[in-house]
Amino acid sequence: MSKVRLTPDGLPPTNEPLRVAVRRLRWFKAAFLKHAEEMGAELGSRFEVDDTKLAAAFTRWLDAIELQRPADKSQRRAFFEFAAALMMRELTVDMPLKAVGEPSRAQTGSAAAFWPEGYCCTLFCLSVHAAATAQEFHADTTIDPAIDDLRHWWSFKENTIRDASFSAGFLQMLLGSQPNWVMPDVFRAKPRG
Repeated sequence: MSKVRLTPDGLPPTNEPLRVAVRRLRWFKAAFLKHAEEMGAELGSRFEVDDTKLAAAFTRWLDAIELQRPADKSQRRAFFEFAAALMMRELTVDMPLKAVGEPSRAQTGSAAAFWPEGYCCTLFCLSVHAAATAQEFHADTTIDPAIDDLRHWWSFKENTIRDASFSAGFLQMLLGSQPNWVMPDVFRAKPRG
């Protein structure tokens, strides 16, 4: 069982369905800033957030989900997962976070100690996904035990530096899906199962 704690209850309140609120820059930014602050406190570090990079990632993410949204409504739940993966891709394209200081409370050899920025962004995407999935489908989100394996994080960071689309596949893997590693950020190429 993973020691990772998702924080879907820590997201800002909204009067709209979360799937709508997350597509509003004001809510997205507030949620991301709150998550980064809480994650920094938990890890014993602080994150600086570049608002320009965050807004650019948000805009690219909105464009990407609109371009790839399937017409077939039976694929709606699979697309929720995929939208979270695209969010991860856009956050890693031009990382809007920078850890200030070593994460003093992170366990040595953990993903949080190895790459605090990537870890924070991953847990943000997973938490938003968990909250939206619970609200829309009344289902819990299960995280693959690979999230605790530092070898996966080494691969994630190394491959994402070369090709940010890899991060979309990594998030899909953490959600228990088998990504198409050739085109992990293309919904129509996603293996069906």
